Amino acid sequence: MYNGLSLDQAPPISVVLRFFLSVPFFGMLLSLLMILYPAQVLIPSHPYSLAAVHLMVLGILTTSMIGALFQMQSVLGGRPIPSAQGNALIIHTLLAVGTLALAGAFFAEITALYVVASVLLGASILHAANLVLPLLFGGVSHDTLRGMRLALIALSFTAVLGIVMATSYASGAFSPSHGAIRASHYSLGLIGWIGALIIAVAFQVIEMFYVAPPYSPWCKRNAFRLIAAALTLKIVWLFSPLPYGWVFDGVLAALLLGFAVTTLQRLRGRKRRVSDVSIWFWSAGTALLAIAIAAHTATLAGAADVLEAVALIAFLLFALSVILGMMGKIVPFLVWFHLSSAGYLDAPIMSNIIPQKRAKLLFALFLLTAAALLAGVFIPTLFAAGGVFAGAMFGVLLYNLAYALKLYRHTLAHGTRFTQE
Repeated sequence: MYNGLSLDQAPPISVVLRFFLSVPFFGMLLSLLMILYPAQVLIPSHPYSLAAVHLMVLGILTTSMIGALFQMQSVLGGRPIPSAQGNALIIHTLLAVGTLALAGAFFAEITALYVVASVLLGASILHAANLVLPLLFGGVSHDTLRGMRLALIALSFTAVLGIVMATSYASGAFSPSHGAIRASHYSLGLIGWIGALIIAVAFQVIEMFYVAPPYSPWCKRNAFRLIAAALTLKIVWLFSPLPYGWVFDGVLAALLLGFAVTTLQRLRGRKRRVSDVSIWFWSAGTALLAIAIAAHTATLAGAADVLEAVALIAFLLFALSVILGMMGKIVPFLVWFHLSSAGYLDAPIMSNIIPQKRAKLLFALFLLTAAALLAGVFIPTLFAAGGVFAGAMFGVLLYNLAYALKLYRHTLAHGTRFTQE
């Protein structure tokens, strides 16, 4: 099942769990913001909305994705990240504090916090990219690794543009290109970073975890080239007076829709037919991606601007759905793997680390959150209800992660370890 993976190169479990465990706390903070200020969060340019978006994208999505990258690079590329524990501590600390500073800057409109956030987030993201990117070149060639390259490059440019925008907010002086910079920042962050990395992960795990039919070689070989080309051309058009820039949005929408449809087909055709909640998360995520694409395409055709909010929320929920599903697979595996590798004979089996009952509860709360938030675009009171559901969902996630860590530590302290006479 794990053919081609260098599991012996996996970093210590603390490296990944450090990132994962902070996700529920950012999620609860975001939930509180949505409960208390639903109307303001729904106004795209409102400071509270910008705080909410960055809590989601940086505090939840990027934090969990960088944590997963530490694991993926080591086991897929076979080249471990140097000083993984120390570098993870630095990157995670800078990212967490920087995210809080940026959210605080938007929420309280404190100028100095924009500067603090720029320094901390820029240092965190660029250090992560500088650490991981060189390992993705010149070694093992793999479709998922190529997607990781694109994602990290896009994240780096997203960070640079974010620093430029934060400087503008701090000084109160916005250049004539502010709109183009903002659109480029969002496009690179959402499509280049989040979208490309999820596609890269899907190419590996859909086939491996679920024994599903593989994605076509043409798709794997060209998907990231097409995304990179379309993103590059879109950004060039944003900074120029050239017409028909919407064409590149259409190309990106078609690529993402093709990914969503293909992924659903692969999941339906899987040979491993056992019930698995992570499959539900993948299926829900691809459906939300299709909603996001439809809503964004409608705005390109001149539909009401409110659909752009639907598109953004649905896209972020798509990414969250995949991440929650993958956490439910990764965390139990890591606990079992590290304990088994250390020789513990009574390492808990994966299905007992996060039981199906709690995994299903998390999924049910996710569905309630998604439905309430999407409907809440039109009825703000439902958006606040979505914040309540989200708070409960992140609470369950925190319990699942903390329970897994408790089992791990309990086994380390009291388990029976194999010793060679």
